Amino acid sequence: MKQSALLIFAVMLLTPAALQAQKVTLGGYVSDMQTVYRIPDRWLWENSLQNRLNFHYYPFEWLSGTLQVRNRVITGNTIRQFPGYAGGIDADQGWLDLSVVSGGNLGDSAGYVLSSAIDRLWLQFSFGNLEIKAGRQRINWGQTFVWNPNDIFNTYSYFDVDYPERPGSDAVRIQYYTGTASNLELAAKLDSANRLTAAGYFRFNTLGYDIQFLGGVYRQEDLVLGTGWSGSLGQIAFRGELSYFRDLDHFRDTSGNLIASIGLDYSFHNSLWVQVEGLYSSFAAERDVYGLLQVYSGQLDVKNLGFTPWSFFSSISYPFTPLISGGFAAIVYPAWKGFYLGPSVDVSVYSSLDLSLIIQYFSAEFDNPLSNSSRENYAFGFLRFKWSF
Repeated sequence: MKQSALLIFAVMLLTPAALQAQKVTLGGYVSDMQTVYRIPDRWLWENSLQNRLNFHYYPFEWLSGTLQVRNRVITGNTIRQFPGYAGGIDADQGWLDLSVVSGGNLGDSAGYVLSSAIDRLWLQFSFGNLEIKAGRQRINWGQTFVWNPNDIFNTYSYFDVDYPERPGSDAVRIQYYTGTASNLELAAKLDSANRLTAAGYFRFNTLGYDIQFLGGVYRQEDLVLGTGWSGSLGQIAFRGELSYFRDLDHFRDTSGNLIASIGLDYSFHNSLWVQVEGLYSSFAAERDVYGLLQVYSGQLDVKNLGFTPWSFFSSISYPFTPLISGGFAAIVYPAWKGFYLGPSVDVSVYSSLDLSLIIQYFSAEFDNPLSNSSRENYAFGFLRFKWSF
């Protein structure tokens, strides 16, 4: 079935109507990122050469589509140090398996991985206030910046610095715009395990706030109800969202779980931007985390957004010149007596060439069931060149 559906999409993308489109665009970027890792007792390195191709076409006023491909060549000793590395790269979470990967060794200590993945492949039909989109797409219902409990279709990691597009879902989405600032949505997706996530969503504006409500079924496992908002308290932006999950198989004998995030941000007259955000997750009490490697490399979904019951984030950013900007972020994990520090600098070398330097430092104390509690310290350094076209 998956192969048949993929063939249908390919035929639709290559129809004569598409080739004779009134407007066809092709863009993307090439980036090269060198990474250095310092984890307990080991220094590791990795280089990721990435090419992204974004193809958009508009055969008719009522029809548009896209095909977007992410290609990567990864080399480094991380590939040899962590068995199953290539399998993790190839772990397509969608109903359609749209990724291919191969790998091998480079000498005695390093390896390579070649990866190509289609992370956007959709057609959109527009009829007045009605829009229908089918295929691999991103459904973004989040309001806050770091943690998004309302994003039940697409969850992403704040620590992934080399994937600004974020993952997509194999879904059907129907949107109806009931006004200039209000819309009603219905969406459904299947994942790689054929589990259905389906929900309805309503967004409107009142008293200067965008407010949303959602409800549905998550992975055929939980009833999910949520709400979110974005507005301002004076000149301070105020955002938040929460989602409540209740196990469908144990609906009567469980009380459910709540995930909630609230954030404030403010931009000064000199363009200094300050942001704070907090997250609460009752799911965190059910997680068994014994090391930072689980946090950094684990498979993320909306139910495990919170590694600890409470997490607190803050950041500042400032454009030093029109071409150079810097930022600093921090997260505190009280239950681990832990923290994250993340300074960064971005430089616009030319109009389409950017340079970024990013540091990530983690420190936390864990209770290991096989030994006494111990503190772990991890450091990551990223240097990236990116050329957009």
